[in-house]
Amino acid sequence: MMEPKDGDSRDALFIFVLVAIALMAAMFVTAVVAQWYGGNLGVFGDFFGGVLNPIFSFLTFVGLLITIVMQQKEIREAKATVEKQGFETLFFQMITIHNSIVQSMDLRTLANPAKKIQAKEYHGRDCFARFLIHLTDEVEAAEKNGSPNALHDGYKAFWARDRKDLGHYFRYLFNMIRIVENSAADTEQYMKLLRAQLSDYELVILFYNGAMSTSGSAFKKYIYKYALFDNLPDDLLLDIRHTILYNDDAFFDPKVKREDPKSFLEGWRTSYIDAESRELSELDSVIEEIALDAKHVGITRFKLEQAAGNNLKEYLRDAIAFRNGELGYMEEH
Repeated sequence: MMEPKDGDSRDALFIFVLVAIALMAAMFVTAVVAQWYGGNLGVFGDFFGGVLNPIFSFLTFVGLLITIVMQQKEIREAKATVEKQGFETLFFQMITIHNSIVQSMDLRTLANPAKKIQAKEYHGRDCFARFLIHLTDEVEAAEKNGSPNALHDGYKAFWARDRKDLGHYFRYLFNMIRIVENSAADTEQYMKLLRAQLSDYELVILFYNGAMSTSGSAFKKYIYKYALFDNLPDDLLLDIRHTILYNDDAFFDPKVKREDPKSFLEGWRTSYIDAESRELSELDSVIEEIALDAKHVGITRFKLEQAAGNNLKEYLRDAIAFRNGELGYMEEH
């Protein structure tokens, strides 16, 4: 009761006091009954006076226990506060180091007088946009060479080319996530803060690293658990179909209600096209609108495209034209 492993001693103290009071009450009643039937009530006053001192001593002891319990609670709260502050300090120090690693990156391209291309330097997060260009070039080269798995072979060539810059970055990011995961802190809250630190191009490179790299596959359990690609701009992927390299947990919080893509598409068309007046000139904004709404119900852009017959733009264009009765357009298309 004095040093509980979990919580404090309130429950144990409550039971102890109840038992003590019950015993005292039983002893008091027994003494009164005995004195009453014995006909010796004169000594009852002496008995009662003799009992008061032990009762007051007991109440003093109970007060001491209550003080101990209150101190336990205060100490535990103070300890939790100190631990939280210590972890927050460590976390933001890790964020600072992560940003310094990113800012220390630099790439240089060589001049090509024949193509009138000048040498150029990239620093910090700008390097990740350049990394994506490198990856695109390597995948296209693998396709031209007839590779049966151009993405895999292209990424392998890309990693051999840029691992000197990205190796340290990925190792530190992985260990930072692991430290947060193993802490007693609110991991979800801190992972959201960490996820917010990653730029669009960082997310894209992390996407392909987790899918294509053997060592990067260790990231997957964290990618799924914390939906690290929640803010991934899928238009930056080499191909929208690459989203099938991960299951939906990588893109959506587990709390997000998932809807069937085809049912969603049909319902959206009924509510926002058939029931409203849309113009073909609004097509691009309509595509952005439905893609955003789909994301809110756990549907990736690729699955939305699949539900629309692998051509969402044409599906929506035909739906708007049909709603507006543009028969000439429908006959042409």
